[in-house]
Amino acid sequence: MTLETKNFDSKLKHADPIIAGILNDALSEKEIDIKDSVMLFSAKGIELELVCSVADELRKRRVGDVVTYVVNRNINFTNVCIKQCGFCAFSRDFREEEGYLLPIEEIVRRAKEAHELGATEVCIQAGLPPDMDGELYEKICREIKKEIPKMHIHGFSPEEILYAATRNGITIRDYLLRLKNAGVGTIPGTSAEILDQKMRDKISPGRISVKDWIKVIKTAHKIGIRSTSTMMYGH
Repeated sequence: MTLETKNFDSKLKHADPIIAGILNDALSEKEIDIKDSVMLFSAKGIELELVCSVADELRKRRVGDVVTYVVNRNINFTNVCIKQCGFCAFSRDFREEEGYLLPIEEIVRRAKEAHELGATEVCIQAGLPPDMDGELYEKICREIKKEIPKMHIHGFSPEEILYAATRNGITIRDYLLRLKNAGVGTIPGTSAEILDQKMRDKISPGRISVKDWIKVIKTAHKIGIRSTSTMMYGH
């Protein structure tokens, strides 16, 4: 353990004994259950400092102190969306004047502009337009790859993938294979918000279910498409 032992031990002696015990278990690589996790989330003051110290120590053990990053450009090609999520200030109904859909040529232009500025990745995401061409996502990827073969495409959330698969009348797996063949390298694990169905039903009724989100992500992993996984908080 590389924590400043003397300072850490001193704080631990004055901390809530239950939280101290959980943190010692974590440092011993023991499993933290849901009840213990709730306790850690309630930590304040000196206990919160200890939680942060232990979290940093465990991170350091796993990945060290080298931090990497990617130069990326987000290209949100349409804000028209059939969903009405309560937290979203981006989406517009297709009847609203502020709604837009970028031509594929403009999407490619933005990708090329990003590449010229040093970007190695573009993130392609958008709303869910009601009259979307079922092959739109594939067309976007192919055109980007044609112009910038080495550009990594991090594209299309589980919500978008499910929507496109449904519009094409094919399975999620078959559609993911089509995206992979078109040039998708990884997929963003967005549209997760929070993977609690009761909470999702409150903040984004009609959004992709927890079950379907997990299905898309697991299917992607099985065919060799990696993903991120995001969580929104503050709702």
